[in-house]
Amino acid sequence: MAESKLDCHQANLEEKCAAFANVYEFWGNELPLDEYVQWRLNSIHHQRASWYVGTVEGSVVTSLGVFPMFLSFRGDVQATMFIGAVHTHPDYRKRGYAADLIAYAEQDQATNNDVRWSLLFSDINPNYYARQGYQISNAPNVCISRSEFDGWETEPFEIATELDQMIEIFEANHQSQTCHLYRPREYWDFLAVKHAKDCFLWLICSGQRQGYIHLRQNNDLACLEDFAVADYDSSTLEQLAGSVSSYANKHGISEVHGWFPLIVTDHPWLRFSERKTEITMWKSLTNVLLTSHQSDELSFLRHIDHV
Repeated sequence: MAESKLDCHQANLEEKCAAFANVYEFWGNELPLDEYVQWRLNSIHHQRASWYVGTVEGSVVTSLGVFPMFLSFRGDVQATMFIGAVHTHPDYRKRGYAADLIAYAEQDQATNNDVRWSLLFSDINPNYYARQGYQISNAPNVCISRSEFDGWETEPFEIATELDQMIEIFEANHQSQTCHLYRPREYWDFLAVKHAKDCFLWLICSGQRQGYIHLRQNNDLACLEDFAVADYDSSTLEQLAGSVSSYANKHGISEVHGWFPLIVTDHPWLRFSERKTEITMWKSLTNVLLTSHQSDELSFLRHIDHV
């Protein structure tokens, strides 16, 4: 019997609902299925994405989301797609349908939106995406334990009222890089709404703001969602990590996990490990490739930008 033909296209509302119902098996929460689908439809995070589906005889069998981002590449801001929530219905796996849908989404975004780069965070064996042209950026995970490190002072603030200076420091943090994520103002505004209830702290030295950290706490653990220091180098990154460690010690946080550029250190409270999930991978949709140095610069991606 001939293999059923896969029809790839952007999803209409009915197909989007079907796709969200399909992914419930992996990314469902404690909500009943119908409520879960409505939650994804109403989520400001998922509303940012363009949703693509592959259908067979009218039924959604594979799906993914394309989240719009931008890379600053050699000083030029270039449209970039971040792929998320790749899923194939159990009855249709091992037929190459997800790979076909990814290829379709890449071509559609490149043709219609002048997208130059595609990135994703792989939770599966990265060889699957490597066969489709994606390359790994060696971006590690970090674990910062509590300590009495003499870090910068911290001062809480509300993101909604301090966004302009956060942007200024974030951009200064990246000015020496040839390849980094560029956050337009509308994306910053989205982040401010999505993360309004998280913990934001200025890093203070001699009365001056040196940078900021953004933590999301869950009981005695926390995620380092975002951070920036205006005068970036290895020593200031070490001081920033030490400030996180000191803050954790003072506020009953046992460990802070997240993404952080690899630095050489002998501090026992600062440990790096290879990512087993959320592996950063990139692909050029043109004939321009990243150098190995630029690929390493993608280790500066923050957890807040995960899709």
